[in-house]
Amino acid sequence: MNSNSSTIKKILINGVVFFIVLGLTIYVVFRHISIGEIVTSIRLVKFRYILGGLLAMAVFATGEGLNIGRPLNAFGDDISVFQAVKYAIVGFFFSSVTPSSSGGQPMQLYFMHGDGVPVSHGTLALLFELMSFEIIATIYAVTGYVAQRRLLVETMGRGRFILLIGILVSVLIVIFLFMAIFSKRAISVICAFGVGIVRRFSKEKADVLEVKADLMIQEYRSSAVYFKENKGLLVKSLVTTAIQLIAMFSVPYFVYMGFGLDSYSAFQIISLQSILYVVVAFLPLPGAVGVSEGAFIIAFRLMYPKKLLGPAMVLTRCLNFYICVIITGIAVCCFMYRLMKKKDK
Repeated sequence: MNSNSSTIKKILINGVVFFIVLGLTIYVVFRHISIGEIVTSIRLVKFRYILGGLLAMAVFATGEGLNIGRPLNAFGDDISVFQAVKYAIVGFFFSSVTPSSSGGQPMQLYFMHGDGVPVSHGTLALLFELMSFEIIATIYAVTGYVAQRRLLVETMGRGRFILLIGILVSVLIVIFLFMAIFSKRAISVICAFGVGIVRRFSKEKADVLEVKADLMIQEYRSSAVYFKENKGLLVKSLVTTAIQLIAMFSVPYFVYMGFGLDSYSAFQIISLQSILYVVVAFLPLPGAVGVSEGAFIIAFRLMYPKKLLGPAMVLTRCLNFYICVIITGIAVCCFMYRLMKKKDK
């Protein structure tokens, strides 16, 4: 019970941080851009493209739900599509309001437990989803960086090497996941090395880290057997992830078309968005608020006339983040109410 209270307290604190950062972002954005200008510009956007962007995010959420529900059903848990999408919605909201998306998976497990899903099943299903997501997101980012290097030179100059560092981190995470699942010796050596470094500074923290590392290794090793026996399930998850990420990364292209622009292709815009997503995803800010807006302004500045760049950024972020946070937040309140009511009964 104390653990749950502590988790909820952390989420509330992170929520406050989220809104503070959001407020600062709004201040910085609107300090240089007139609200009237933005409203006037957005009115020029055809509604069907705005609707297209929202539908793209719906595809994204549905795809994540399918990737969570598929392994749970394979484990024998009777999970409906609605329940699976509910877990995706919960994950999106709490990942958006906590640094480095740290609150998403714990809250997904909490709601799964409320539906009678064993924690071990939920953990493995989320591992399936995480692995698929990291692999496809990294492939898109690497492909985008290689294919759009000339465009990146024009828009970011030497700043593009910062993007390369972010992509490299993503590649290392994918390698770590593979080793954790498929190589017992490699992950043991890496964890022992990490614990050894921490021990030089604090024996107490090193002991805690060692216990956590042992638990993680055991968890991944038990997962390895299932991964090897269900390769078809992993392939389906990868295909679904490929579709859902294309949908999410296409939101800036819907906005671009909505303003009646056509100088750049869908591939160029989706490639840039895939790179930006991977780079800002691991920053310790709730929803990468502020950084995402600034990165958009820099990366897409050649694609828009100066007077449309600000409105395009605001509309894009509203479609792929802010509106989604509001909608999923309302949905989470409804889910929480139903869960509390169920527990009371």
